[in-house]
Amino acid sequence: MKNIYMFLVRLCSLLFAGQRKTQVTYLMSFGNNNEFVSRLAERIAPLKLNVYYQHEVENDVQELKTIKTIQLTEFDNGSFVFFKLIPQLMRSKLILIDNYYPFMGGIIKTKRMRVSQLWHANGAIKEFGFSDPSTERRRPSAQVRFQRVYDVMDDIFVGSQKMADIFQINYRLDGHQMRKLGYPRSDKFSDKNWVTQARDKFFTRYPELKDKRLILYAPTYRKGVKFSFAPGFENLKLPKNTVLILRLHPHLQDLEKQWEQKESFITSIDPKISTDELLTVTDTLVTDYSSILFDYTLLDNAHNIGLFTFDQNDFEKKVGLQRDFSDDFHAIMITSVDQLSRFFANPEDQKSIIMAINETWNQYNDGKGTERIIDFLMKRSGF
Repeated sequence: MKNIYMFLVRLCSLLFAGQRKTQVTYLMSFGNNNEFVSRLAERIAPLKLNVYYQHEVENDVQELKTIKTIQLTEFDNGSFVFFKLIPQLMRSKLILIDNYYPFMGGIIKTKRMRVSQLWHANGAIKEFGFSDPSTERRRPSAQVRFQRVYDVMDDIFVGSQKMADIFQINYRLDGHQMRKLGYPRSDKFSDKNWVTQARDKFFTRYPELKDKRLILYAPTYRKGVKFSFAPGFENLKLPKNTVLILRLHPHLQDLEKQWEQKESFITSIDPKISTDELLTVTDTLVTDYSSILFDYTLLDNAHNIGLFTFDQNDFEKKVGLQRDFSDDFHAIMITSVDQLSRFFANPEDQKSIIMAINETWNQYNDGKGTERIIDFLMKRSGF
């Protein structure tokens, strides 16, 4: 069926292959990149920026509705792809994508079209692409489809050589597509005005937390799995004047309030305060396999980081971890609830660890990535 689907995508794109290429299209399945989107719309004005977004990010695009030069359209992977989206893509000279979109491997890409990837994460701890354990179990025909999507990309924007190497390996590319210009979503963490506004927003909403030590626990999303704490988590000990904030993936945020009611040491925060904003007031970050780590280390309030990897063996088998994960992060890995309690009680000086993470993963993230990438795209796309 998937081969038939791709054949129909190719056939549909062939019907529109001769269309004049004048449009700019952004395919959005992740939020949190509105600053880049609005700046791009500003640069191509009076031409409109066509943003096709998936339902999951409906709340994230609300602020973009006030920008007249942005045309917002919700899409799904059904008939809409054939009747609306493919004709639009075939009229585009620049297509920006933030995720793996299967139909991109079926469109007939002409020389006048440019496809650029703005990935939804700054770094990668989990495996993806051909390094994902599940990919090895897929049929050769499926792997061919994957490769066609990766091969369609002209640009892959990254914030470090490390991430460029990971994309090259996981996508099986020769590397000429890598653009080491920075990661746009990271720019705000270097913007003092944005950081100040985020902190003011938080403490206006939660003034009682002003003088508390705030620990953020933000585990990565596990597809198809409802969130549960590590065995024995109810025995966790928090130091005095410390608040443990739980922040789950947007699909699971309803569970935060439920866990707050079950466990007295859990605090939930209004989801209107984004995870990025939460990072600006966090003294200590605890995650596991999430790239949120690489955002947090850019902030001046990043004091302590712990990777709570109690389920590493199981996670590695099902999802996959970068092959050098344990070597790179052994100094901040925590494997038990008792160890986590000690980590909270006796925080160590991690300045050298944070500096090393930034040197490796935030090499080109100086707060000017958006500007550099848009300049690059305008020049290469002929604007």
